Amino acid sequence: MAGEGPTTTIGQTGVLKKIVDRTARAWVDIQAGKPYWKFLRSSLSFTLVSAQRTYTVSAALPTGFALTTVDKWDKQSSFIYTTSTSDESPLKWIPYQDFRRQYRTFQSGRPTQLTEGPDGTVSFNRTPDAAYVITLDYWKTPELLQNPTEVPAAPEQYHDVIVWRSVMMFAGNEMATDLYAYAKSMFAPMYLQLCLDQMDAPVTMRNYPLALGGRRSPQTFEDAR
Repeated sequence: MAGEGPTTTIGQTGVLKKIVDRTARAWVDIQAGKPYWKFLRSSLSFTLVSAQRTYTVSAALPTGFALTTVDKWDKQSSFIYTTSTSDESPLKWIPYQDFRRQYRTFQSGRPTQLTEGPDGTVSFNRTPDAAYVITLDYWKTPELLQNPTEVPAAPEQYHDVIVWRSVMMFAGNEMATDLYAYAKSMFAPMYLQLCLDQMDAPVTMRNYPLALGGRRSPQTFEDAR
């Protein structure tokens, strides 16, 4: 491309629109290509309502937290306390089917376990008898780049990985084989370093790559394609 490229992401047409769209798509593909990224890790805290055992995350939480931002929960890092973290204790996640079989009636008290229902609700094994504070860690869904001022969540030194992935997509569509090969040679080592630096698998899964659904961390530049 001659010149400096698009001055904004809004209202572009033709080739410039392709550049904008494929850059945004490249970032989504990079995020979705691995299951756990440090830069997508987040945490939320909210207070249980006395006598309310099940919560619709997208609406019921007073934080305004939206279910659409959750890709997966970190089920090793969930906690509950009453008035301060001095009495904090861990919460155990139970698979929904096991939860349904184990709990047919519910006692009142301090929850010790929770589950995620098929509809995205979060339910506790006891009906809260106080305003307990819950802390849940999670990984966010891949972020979308839409507005001109948005900045990718990954550390700044890795932002060019988006550029070269976008160039690969553009060159592949235009059958520009030499440009594709060059972009790939720039992308692969940077992507490898991004994975080595920012992969954030749960503790119980770090030594079991097959548990990651086959999406293992790359060991070579060829793996990092």
